[in-house]
Amino acid sequence: MSACQSQAHQAHPGHTGASCASANPLATGGFVAPTLPEGVEPIRISASVVDKVAEMLAEEGDPALQLRIFVTGGGCSGFQYGFAFDDEKKDDDIRVERGPITVVVDAMSLQYLMGAEIDYEDKLEGARFVIRNPNAASTCGCGSSFSV
Repeated sequence: MSACQSQAHQAHPGHTGASCASANPLATGGFVAPTLPEGVEPIRISASVVDKVAEMLAEEGDPALQLRIFVTGGGCSGFQYGFAFDDEKKDDDIRVERGPITVVVDAMSLQYLMGAEIDYEDKLEGARFVIRNPNAASTCGCGSSFSV
């Protein structure tokens, strides 16, 4: 018995009609945003990110741009973070508005970034965006890739 069938069986003894495919909205092409307590954002954006991104967007001169944060396969630890300005709005995007900026994360990336804090550091070693990710089991030395 699969975990999904086992859970359905325990919740409704004698019910045999449950299946993982019908219980999973992504399997049918739909998207259901994760349910979070009221007032809780899926990712936290620091004030330094807001300031830096607002400055960069002002230089770009396109008010439709938003900061897209994403996860792709690769890097020295298995997954890597990416940042890009994007004017496209996808159906599965989660939007976090903070002051004058909007940060978007697609559903696939959100599963790896849920609860992460996005920060911007400008130190002697250089300036960079930093992700403090509670879902990462390990990260590389530079912090741009991680494993789960």
